[in-house]
Amino acid sequence: MSGTTESRFLASTVAAYGSQLVRVLLRFGTDIALARLVVPVDHGLFDLALATVLVASVVRDFGVSYQLVRDDREPYGTVFAWSLGSGVLMTLALLAAAPLFAGFHPDLPAVLRGLSPLVLLEALAVVPRVYFERRLEVGRLVLPEILRGATLAVLGVGLALTGAGVWSFVVAELAGAGLVAALLWWRVRGLLVLRFERHLLPDLLRQSLWLCLIALCAFTLPYLERFVVAPFITTAILAEYTKARQWGVRMTTLVVPAVQRVLYPTLVAYRADPTRAFAAFRIGTVSILAAEVLAAYGLYWNPGMAQRLLLGPAWTGAVPLLQALAFLPLVDPFTRLGGELLKAHRRDRIWLVVVALNLLSLLGFGLFLASRHGAPGMAWANYLLLGNVLMAWQVHQILGRDFWRLARDLLVLYLVPLPLFLLVGRVFPNEGWERLGASLAAAALAAGLYALRFGKPFRAFFRPQPEALA
Repeated sequence: MSGTTESRFLASTVAAYGSQLVRVLLRFGTDIALARLVVPVDHGLFDLALATVLVASVVRDFGVSYQLVRDDREPYGTVFAWSLGSGVLMTLALLAAAPLFAGFHPDLPAVLRGLSPLVLLEALAVVPRVYFERRLEVGRLVLPEILRGATLAVLGVGLALTGAGVWSFVVAELAGAGLVAALLWWRVRGLLVLRFERHLLPDLLRQSLWLCLIALCAFTLPYLERFVVAPFITTAILAEYTKARQWGVRMTTLVVPAVQRVLYPTLVAYRADPTRAFAAFRIGTVSILAAEVLAAYGLYWNPGMAQRLLLGPAWTGAVPLLQALAFLPLVDPFTRLGGELLKAHRRDRIWLVVVALNLLSLLGFGLFLASRHGAPGMAWANYLLLGNVLMAWQVHQILGRDFWRLARDLLVLYLVPLPLFLLVGRVFPNEGWERLGASLAAAALAAGLYALRFGKPFRAFFRPQPEALA
């Protein structure tokens, strides 16, 4: 590795944002097209199958990919052997268990069997991906990830045009995952030596256990809720709820993964330098919230236009759900990156308590509210996650006085756009192109004010003078 941590952090952040931006734009276009080409019932079927496969992938990983980032022994060969073996076993388990899911929809077992190899294909990409992320060389991942997004777009839309329905999603996902795994191994050739050290495996799994439980609770949260609400609504309404949730947190999918993949190894590198660690955490958190706040205000004031432009006429039932979920990303400003902070400080058990509380809250409130109010009840349950309070307290304990500096930053992010969008709602009381245009102008003005407020500390982080961070 060459260059300072700051320079590699910047280069990796730019690469991660670039990759994520292109992929999300591809996903935007693909989702918009498929929402018009594939009926909602098939979307709902795929949502349930994908949720099952992704939960199985977390179990397959067992947290070893997260442990690999911070493990000084660099046991790449041991992790690869584990990923390959557990990937095969979990794929076979899904194939065997598929008939158990027929109660949700009679066609779900077949779709689940078709999608189950995704667990193994994702496992094959773990080691080369972590190798580049650990070294803050995320730029090496950009092309494979963009090509995966292009594959999903071309195959998914192409098959949908032929009337393939839900299988458009299945084939595209499998092809995209296989392509990215092959490209990553091509890029890592000659750089990575794989040595299977069997004696390391028990300790590796022991240290990964807490990370596995954390991932099982945190990563699967938005996928498990599909099964919570599914018994109380039709598969078509489930698809509307899932689409509304996806678009309600779309800026999260754009920004958070790009920041997370760079922030965690950066915080590990800065464990002995709390000033630089806070500066990096601040940059990540403000970057995420700046985008999410503007998207939330825009979606809340324009849910009908969002449905019209993004989903099409078959999805009118998603309009109230879009508005209900618009501000969901804003209620947990510390949870998404707080986990990276806790991992870097090896507070794995505390993080497990946080995500377990969130999971239990979602299951409890979700079952109660969904059974009475259907999909809207499930939407409101997402605002009642108790673990977010504990996460805020943990971030406060780690950051100390800097926590209040960050809290002031978040207050600025939340309040700056509010009067602008209130004015938009007052001048344009009805939804339409005029309100949408005014909302975009308000968001652009707020973004400019953000740049004036936060540009200096962001630039200061990448200068060598630590006093400039104040």
